[in-house]
Amino acid sequence: MTVLPVPETFQAKRRFAPDRVGWALAGIVLMAALVRVWHITQLPPGYWYDEAHKSLVALLIARGQEFPIYVTDYQGIEAGYFWLLAAWFRIFGPSFYGTRYLAALIGTATVPLTYWAVVTNYQAHPQRRLIALVAAAWLGFLLWHVLWSRLGLENISVSFFAIALLGLIALAWQREQRRLFAAAGVVLGLSLYASPSARVLALQALVTFVIFSHGPWRQRVQFGLYFLVCAGLIFAPLGVFFIRQPQWFSDRAAFASAATRAGGWQAYAANALKTLLSIIFQGDVIPRHNLSLRPVFDPISAICMTVGLASMWFGRKTHNQPGQLRAHAAVLASLGLSLLPAILSDGAPEFGRMLGAAPFLVVLPALGIICAAQWLTGWPGRALLVAVVLGAAGWNLYDYFYLYPRQPGLFDAFELGQWTLTQGALAGSRANVGYLVLNEPALIHPATRLAGLLAAGDLRQVNGSTCLAYPAMTTGPVVLATLADWQAPLAQRLPGARIETILHSPEVYPYGALFFLPAGYTAPAGGEKAIAQLGGHVDLLPVSLPTAPVAAGSAFSVTLRWRVERPLTGHYNVFVHLTDSAHPLLSGADGEPCGGWYPTEHWHADEVVEHTLQLMVPANLSPGAFFVAVGLYDWQSGARLPVVQDNQREPDRAFVGAIEVR
Repeated sequence: MTVLPVPETFQAKRRFAPDRVGWALAGIVLMAALVRVWHITQLPPGYWYDEAHKSLVALLIARGQEFPIYVTDYQGIEAGYFWLLAAWFRIFGPSFYGTRYLAALIGTATVPLTYWAVVTNYQAHPQRRLIALVAAAWLGFLLWHVLWSRLGLENISVSFFAIALLGLIALAWQREQRRLFAAAGVVLGLSLYASPSARVLALQALVTFVIFSHGPWRQRVQFGLYFLVCAGLIFAPLGVFFIRQPQWFSDRAAFASAATRAGGWQAYAANALKTLLSIIFQGDVIPRHNLSLRPVFDPISAICMTVGLASMWFGRKTHNQPGQLRAHAAVLASLGLSLLPAILSDGAPEFGRMLGAAPFLVVLPALGIICAAQWLTGWPGRALLVAVVLGAAGWNLYDYFYLYPRQPGLFDAFELGQWTLTQGALAGSRANVGYLVLNEPALIHPATRLAGLLAAGDLRQVNGSTCLAYPAMTTGPVVLATLADWQAPLAQRLPGARIETILHSPEVYPYGALFFLPAGYTAPAGGEKAIAQLGGHVDLLPVSLPTAPVAAGSAFSVTLRWRVERPLTGHYNVFVHLTDSAHPLLSGADGEPCGGWYPTEHWHADEVVEHTLQLMVPANLSPGAFFVAVGLYDWQSGARLPVVQDNQREPDRAFVGAIEVR
């Protein structure tokens, strides 16, 4: 039961005509779409790891390089959203923000779907269309749902499937048509490809089926078989995968709930309390998930929700209609079951895991405000309804578009620093050349790997921990994006470059920098005289060796600087030898330049590449002067590149200086 008794005349006046309902719903959907796509490339800021991972795998699917039934990265995740995103890429072309637009589309589509499901569910209620419109509007502006509609992750699809199942099962029992039960089964099967938290939808669907079931038991069993068989057929490919590799079914859940399981029933009880209180008291603390600590409902919505729950309770005695009781039971059961993923896992209340509850939760304030408006009757009731909905909408949109981007922690939460560097390097690559000088974790980050696949121009990725690469001279504008560790060394090598420092927030310290070089720029290394040329392709610039004597049995560093005249067509390794006039090889070190992160086939004309090798001095070496020789050799054949050098001693080794051994 929904509302307290009201005069029949008021009910007649408050019913929306179908044309007015259509226009109202169209306006609500338009509002929902606008708040989900407006400035979506800037808010949320940056580009988080999980968004990049979704886009990277989807791009590989779209290009026919992968065909996952289940994505086994990072404890595993269902592949449905990846395939949807791959289809988006095939239709609209691959992009960084395709995943956000897809999530916004799903989030927007959930709004009219909520209207339809609520109308269907509350078929026996005289105000079902108004309830459904208000619930859809509430979902359209609800900060929780808006934020996750813009985040570019698969969680948003759970709320879509959850409310679709409620509407389809209710409709199937109202019409008692086999094809509708089959359709509900298909939707359930598809939902299980959406997300780990969507697994609870199977239980939600079964409970909803039982709530609405009526008639002879033979009929119930028959309809249940249509429902379950169709769900099973759709789920079968993923089910077979889990049977063959059961660890993937349990690993992610085990990983996400380790602390809670260790805490026993007390941990589950605490999670349940936190999750329930998150609706009106204190919500998710993670800035990426929420305006930190903000509950699901603002105070206006919370009051309306309380009135809605009261109307359900007290109205049950006055209008004891089985249809309305079932409708209330289905909403409350679905709401409770949708909260289970947050209750059963660590970090409660975790708003991403309980997102399936959003379409059911907004029904409660809709019932509450309509109940209050009916008691006032006439224009005061209508004015209250409009004022409350607009007030709640303004509160939620203010919180998201004004307060949320100003809260601390978003720089790290959305990895804004690395994203700023990546976008700067990509801008340089589109204009001419862009360098991205990062450390190893940043280079293997999905956003960096995705940038390499989507770059339209010349994007060069360098591991600053193993080497530096920069232009010797430029024919067009160049942008170098670097982490702070290599800002000073690059500034020394590129005097006169315009530098923009990226500062961390809210703790202010240099995170990285963007170097801007104009066309026609020549670095000091570009005009430096080479000490040798190898293969007619690369110049070896002067090498700094230790000036103090080196102890036998110790190692010393040899930093090599190569200036590329013409690109090398093969894969070459570098060697450094310690020698004297009587011994061609006393000690040696060799390997790929830059530890393999920037191999010779990636070197470009008019570029300088610097890297360091460690050369060990034999422990039994007698004191004296010894020479250092350098060269390049083909890693497959072992053939060395020929050397041209003043006072040349050998055809394939360049002698770069001497050290004193004590």
